Amino acid sequence: MPVPEGFEPLDIAARLGRDAADFLTHSGPIYVREDADMPQLGFEVLPHMCNPAGVCHGGMMMTVLDTGLAFILHAALKQRVFSPSISFNFDFLAPAQTGQWLETSGTCTKYTKRTGFVSGALLGPDGPVVQASGIFRITERTAADISANIA
Repeated sequence: MPVPEGFEPLDIAARLGRDAADFLTHSGPIYVREDADMPQLGFEVLPHMCNPAGVCHGGMMMTVLDTGLAFILHAALKQRVFSPSISFNFDFLAPAQTGQWLETSGTCTKYTKRTGFVSGALLGPDGPVVQASGIFRITERTAADISANIA
């Protein structure tokens, strides 16, 4: 399946100024389409992302949606800061099959100085496969700060 227009490979390590692979690198490939209002992550469901029943593993979908909603929070904040998730609720709505393209969609409903509230979905060709709402801790740590603390 060709990657949809505008999506490019996501390299979190490079964004942090690192050359070591991270969790998303091992899970993917995952792609990003940058948009100031609502950046999106997307991926093609590949066999290594599937559970024993042959559909996309829930953990894979939760990982991408968690990261994608953090990107949406960063767009709302107009800056990239370290924002670990505090709480998440996921609802699985439909299976995602091998070969399907899935991508994130969402909105930042509110943020304060220290907390961000984001909701969204992972969309497949027939509509949402997972919906979620998450709460993120907003820190003052930037990518440069994180990179400096990782040996």
